[in-house]
Amino acid sequence: MSIRKILAAAAATAVAVSALAVSAAAYDLNKDLKTGWSVSTTVPGDEFEDATPDSVFTLTFTVDESLAEKEGHNYWCVKPMINDTGWPFISTLVGPALSEGGDSYPVEPGQTELKFMIPADELEHLQTAGMAFMGHGVTLGTLTFSNDETLAPAAVADAAPAVTTAQNGGNPATGTGDIFGAAAVMLASAGVVAAARKRK
Repeated sequence: MSIRKILAAAAATAVAVSALAVSAAAYDLNKDLKTGWSVSTTVPGDEFEDATPDSVFTLTFTVDESLAEKEGHNYWCVKPMINDTGWPFISTLVGPALSEGGDSYPVEPGQTELKFMIPADELEHLQTAGMAFMGHGVTLGTLTFSNDETLAPAAVADAAPAVTTAQNGGNPATGTGDIFGAAAVMLASAGVVAAARKRK
């Protein structure tokens, strides 16, 4: 193969990698939400700047499986909210199923991620105010969105069975909790992978 062809192939690969790199952005949450509904974390509004209603978000987390043996605490869920007055709960995410009480999104032991899309009106609000998270029995990892990914039809059409209020330990409290400041994440320019900064 000629040097010219090698260079052309390398350039094409670089362009493909660039397109992939700038199609996603990640935010490092790194937050144990514990079990008392008094811990929270936030993602600033500018992290949603390049997202669209077709963007697929992936929230990663680990589940505290020891809660399976703790009566009254043997449930797990995440509660995304608009980081604005009253912390309104975002009950309209496309993909995950709501709890029976309609106040959180239940997750299960062994589950490590939640994929969803955000309706246009909610996304517009988030782009200004940001998103807050509370939950029970989970440690949040990262929030990533991609403009190239699509949700499987089953994930959109068929919600997982809702967890009953009894299984859910009753309706989770929605106290305001402590909001911690969030570090801004710089999205790299074309050809550079979006960088995620840890919040402390």
